[in-house]
Amino acid sequence: MFIILAILAATRAFPLGQHQLLPRSPSCDGPDGCRSLWHIIWSCAVTILLCTWVSVHPNIPSPDETWPRVTLRRIGLMLGALFVPEFMVAWALKQRQVAADLAMMHKDEGWTITHGFFAIMGGFMEYEGNRPVRVLLPEELRSYSLTGNGEFPRIAKMEIEDKSKGDIVSKTLVVLQTSWFVTQCIARGVQGLPVTELELVTVAFATLNFVMYLLWWDKPLNVQCGVRVYKKRSMEEPIDDGCVEAARFWAALWDALSDLPAAIVRGPSLISGTELIDAPWLVRVLVWPLAKPFTIMDGEGNVNLKRVHTFYPDKWATGDDIPGPFAGFTIAAIALAFGGIHCVGWSFAFPSNTEQILWRVASVSIIVVPPLFMFLMFVYVRLEFDSGYYGILITGVYMLSRLALLVLPFLCLRSLPPAAYHDVHWASFIPHV
Repeated sequence: MFIILAILAATRAFPLGQHQLLPRSPSCDGPDGCRSLWHIIWSCAVTILLCTWVSVHPNIPSPDETWPRVTLRRIGLMLGALFVPEFMVAWALKQRQVAADLAMMHKDEGWTITHGFFAIMGGFMEYEGNRPVRVLLPEELRSYSLTGNGEFPRIAKMEIEDKSKGDIVSKTLVVLQTSWFVTQCIARGVQGLPVTELELVTVAFATLNFVMYLLWWDKPLNVQCGVRVYKKRSMEEPIDDGCVEAARFWAALWDALSDLPAAIVRGPSLISGTELIDAPWLVRVLVWPLAKPFTIMDGEGNVNLKRVHTFYPDKWATGDDIPGPFAGFTIAAIALAFGGIHCVGWSFAFPSNTEQILWRVASVSIIVVPPLFMFLMFVYVRLEFDSGYYGILITGVYMLSRLALLVLPFLCLRSLPPAAYHDVHWASFIPHV
């Protein structure tokens, strides 16, 4: 579809009849030729939801966690995909590289990249009898098995895929939905119809969603329970007692929020190993939203007893804290593409000159900041230079730019050009006399 549209746009092979490639009049020909403001907002909101909620593949939660806690963590991932989508793509790339290395390392055991993903997302849980002890990291699996007498936990790929809440059909539908939205926006540009700023932002999310889905294509989606493995055979027969403790709604909600007052008093924790870890409470509260992207890229530790960390693994396939040349180039290209799509709106009609300037500055910032952030990581790791405050500064610029690019599209809806309400006339793409 994209190739066809590109060819048609290049050759201008459209019939010049009633629906020629000239700007349409402000009035619609009929109800079928118009779209409402609500339709614009709804289509963009649905696509962004698919890009930030459905496309993110979280790691496996702890068996002791109630569903409100799991849901809150999922909402946090959605916000991460909304504010720092490039970093979410970098996390997916990191997981895919590590999973591919694990598949090669254990190819004699019949492992595929799906097995590698399952291992790094906390899919193997050590049990003593019927009691979960801790989640096992990939390098610890050699001395475990599914029954206690084998040398390695062997599990078929089909069994892992059976635990996934998504299959190739559901993933394909999400990709088709986002691709269809992008196609409509391209068609609007070809026909000379305005594309709103909100639609342009959605196209940027859809592009990154496509990359993220490709990277996580073989990763099981929303797995709630790992596989039991034993260090030695248990004398107690294993029973299927479920993977998440059942609880009533209000009891589970109370359990999830019971630690909230203490957490508020304690304040957020920042990056370990930096001076900010012991900063005053108010400083940590103000800096936490800016410092969080650092933990997304660098990780916050390996395991939390019965689950791997949210952004595990903390190291790349090369064993370093920073990406290798290929991964670094890929992340830079993704950041360039994401910011470049926003720069398409450089000459869009804005309600005011101030909003246009803010859009341009924010678009350039999200192109420049990610590569600069990676350079600071390289300086910190390789040259052992503490660049924490510089990193927080540029991350603050990035977060403010992302916030501007999320707020401005909605502000611009108050003054759209009349032609923005015209629908694409798809019949004009079909050659006819």
